[in-house]
Amino acid sequence: MRPSFTFAGLEIHWYSVFIISAIVIGYLVARSPAKRRGISPALLEESILFGIIGGVIGARIYHVIDKWPLYRDDFGQIFAIWNGGLAIYGALLGGALGLALFAYWKRLHLLTLLDIWAPSVLLGQALGRLGNWANQEAFGPPTSGSFKIAIDPENRPPNYANSAYFHPTFFYELVLALIGFAILLAFRKHLEPRPGHVLGLYLIIYGAIRYITEFYRFDTATLFGLRVAHVISLGVIVVGCALFVMPMRHRR
Repeated sequence: MRPSFTFAGLEIHWYSVFIISAIVIGYLVARSPAKRRGISPALLEESILFGIIGGVIGARIYHVIDKWPLYRDDFGQIFAIWNGGLAIYGALLGGALGLALFAYWKRLHLLTLLDIWAPSVLLGQALGRLGNWANQEAFGPPTSGSFKIAIDPENRPPNYANSAYFHPTFFYELVLALIGFAILLAFRKHLEPRPGHVLGLYLIIYGAIRYITEFYRFDTATLFGLRVAHVISLGVIVVGCALFVMPMRHRR
């Protein structure tokens, strides 16, 4: 699959198509729980912009820091997000900060707002992995197994230049994220009475997903011999568990 296609003389990147699709579908998924929890469609729509802007900025900052040797000699490429390079944990943090600003501005309960968006975010993460497929990125180490994907020579890591087939790690995460999304939808109504519980379940599910799939990645940072994503994933799971045990008072 090519990373882009031409329509009416314009070059359109598949990554953008999948991201836009995720935003639209995610909004539709969030409308019902928003209505149940007293958030009007107008407020929900306004919150999207804050989440997107914060998410994109956070995702790009995390990616640039993680891959700094690729950008230190060409600062202009830092802003070329159409070429890929959006780190999910940076997106989650940045998006949460954006929604926190919106909740403060509109006097909304932040955990309620995050609960509403959590399933949509996980669905968006699944669709975003299709963008990784289009860009031939976020794949795993070489494999000779039956489940593999061919990577073009120009997209292979230098130390694996002679390897043609790799683990489709993005597909592993896509499938697990869709399963997690189904779980969130199944339990969402039962968890909604306690603000932060839908969010907590999301954090536990995605933290576990990323921890598992990180074993099939070789393009992420390490620190003191540990994969940074593994450490962050465990932290995310702990935060998710904490949201279930913290006493909270229901508010709008």
